[in-house]
Amino acid sequence: MKLKTLAAASTASLAALALLTASGMTLGTASMRREVMCLFNLVREVRSVMELEVHMLSHERESARAALTQRPEHAHAREAAEREMRRWIEELRENPVTADNADAFNAAEIEVERYLATHARVDERAPPSTAALAASARETDRAYAAIERLLATKLEEAQVARGRVDRVSTLSNAMSVAAVLVLLAGTLATLWQISRCLYRPLLALRAAIDRYGAGSHDARAPHGGLDELREIAVAFNEMAAALAEQRRKQLGILASVAHDLRNPLAALKLTVDRLRPDRPLPPEEQLRPMLARIGKEAARCDRMLTDLMDVARIEGGELELRTEVRDARELAREVVELYRPAATAHELGLSLPEEPVPLRCDPIRIEQVLNNLVANAIKYSPGGGAVQVAVAREGAEITIAVSDRGVGIAREDQGRLFERYFRAPSSGRVASGVGLGLWAARRIAEAHGGRIEVTSAPGEGSTFTLHLPGQRRETNAGVRSPEES
Repeated sequence: MKLKTLAAASTASLAALALLTASGMTLGTASMRREVMCLFNLVREVRSVMELEVHMLSHERESARAALTQRPEHAHAREAAEREMRRWIEELRENPVTADNADAFNAAEIEVERYLATHARVDERAPPSTAALAASARETDRAYAAIERLLATKLEEAQVARGRVDRVSTLSNAMSVAAVLVLLAGTLATLWQISRCLYRPLLALRAAIDRYGAGSHDARAPHGGLDELREIAVAFNEMAAALAEQRRKQLGILASVAHDLRNPLAALKLTVDRLRPDRPLPPEEQLRPMLARIGKEAARCDRMLTDLMDVARIEGGELELRTEVRDARELAREVVELYRPAATAHELGLSLPEEPVPLRCDPIRIEQVLNNLVANAIKYSPGGGAVQVAVAREGAEITIAVSDRGVGIAREDQGRLFERYFRAPSSGRVASGVGLGLWAARRIAEAHGGRIEVTSAPGEGSTFTLHLPGQRRETNAGVRSPEES
């Protein structure tokens, strides 16, 4: 799982749970509000019924007073009570809560209208008869009974609505608690997933890095968690393995250098022992080979140390190119003449064009490259033979080719020939070395904007060709020239 997927899934899950919780609480609140409004309307209707009953009592009392006293104020009070009764009846008619109480309301309305009509007929008679009063009393009782039934119906419906409100309230509370628990469980599950896929693998990766930094070079990061963390762990493990391999090679190189230095130093020591101050010098015909051997072994030591120093300079980005215009023919000639006296078993040939071949370069570094190529051609041709150095111009490029008829290089080894510390098996059996010369030569060529190519076959020799541009290009990464400093 990728980090983006985990973040999206966690966000979507929490958003869905939050939306579900909000939806449940919204529905519960809406249901509660609806039931509460229903209960409120029923309470208002109960109040209207009670007001109707109160004003009916007032109407009955004022009617009796008006009949007994015949005073106008009682008649006015009776009329006011009748108006209030009709107003409350109208309000009950315009604001019904449920259809269930319609029959009770209709019955109450009919009885109240009969009551008012009966009292109106009684009031028209002066004085009213006993039969009229008895009829009025019956209508009054029937109206009171109808209003009581309506009130009982309203109260019963109010009780039912109150029960629904209580149930909705209980359900809403349960839904709220459940929603909170689900949201909490979803949050904990998301945090657990993040801890399992992100936090714990990060801690394991950091612990591996800390162990490696503390000196435990065999520490490796576990492959777990998100894809990005696994990729980081794989990259860290590959880096650690590469550093371990490089360290192993470096230790091997140090051992090889120590071994290779021991041979020339032993030869120097034996030769110098024959030139001790307390002994007479040997004859000149013996002294000259001894001095030549001293020079040869000193040159070997110098070359190995120079390769190691160049590696350090190139890797540290401190190799400077001090460029000037030189004739490529002159550089090749100087290198060949340098090795001609020492390579008596080899035939050093030089092929130069008639016209000058101007080249902008650092002559010391280019001579170092050519020295390495010529020295390798001589060293890996143990049986002698021809070593040819050829300078040519090919379009915008200048080429310097060094050819030999030595042991050659297998095709599968040619791709790694310019790697640091690599030595072909066939070369290792012929001569010693540390595997740094060609690597440094390639970097110097690349710093000049050029390259080195090789063509070879086992037992047929090799040709190394240095390609340099006619006009100097930008220097390679990690190498700088004085103009760039």
